[in-house]
Amino acid sequence: MYVPTNWKDEVVEHPNRYRETSNADGSIEHVPDPGEVLQEGTPQSAVNFNHMEAGIFEAHQICAENTRMLNSERRKVAGIVGETLQVTLSNTQSYPFNNSLKTVQLTTPRNTKDYTITPEIVSASGGAIGDIEFSDKLLNGFKVAFTGSAKTVVLNLYVRGGM
Repeated sequence: MYVPTNWKDEVVEHPNRYRETSNADGSIEHVPDPGEVLQEGTPQSAVNFNHMEAGIFEAHQICAENTRMLNSERRKVAGIVGETLQVTLSNTQSYPFNNSLKTVQLTTPRNTKDYTITPEIVSASGGAIGDIEFSDKLLNGFKVAFTGSAKTVVLNLYVRGGM
């Protein structure tokens, strides 16, 4: 765990005072002459700066891990909530024949084909629905059909999982 350094400024009696010294080569040197030191400042050293760098790195690592975990949870929630699609299936043949098979494209492609599709019948006309069948599941879609004599069937399809 990172423990912050409590940085302190050096406080002196005369912060901007210098003493001028003449050198043998004719140059002049300005030497700090602060007077009495009222508060020692925190040393600006490699130890203190590296401690700060380690804390910044640790915070960055924690942030990256939190982002990874949030993205993982987001994918789980998206898989649970899923998506709802409405599909209208039409059959132009006479029973026992049926040509209602329709390809449905998923709005959100899945990572695996391990997703569930739950049908809800909204309406039907022209006969019995029979069974609802799903086939040819892919990452981005599947096929759906009904087996009965109905001419038109409207379905709500709830797709969950596969993320």
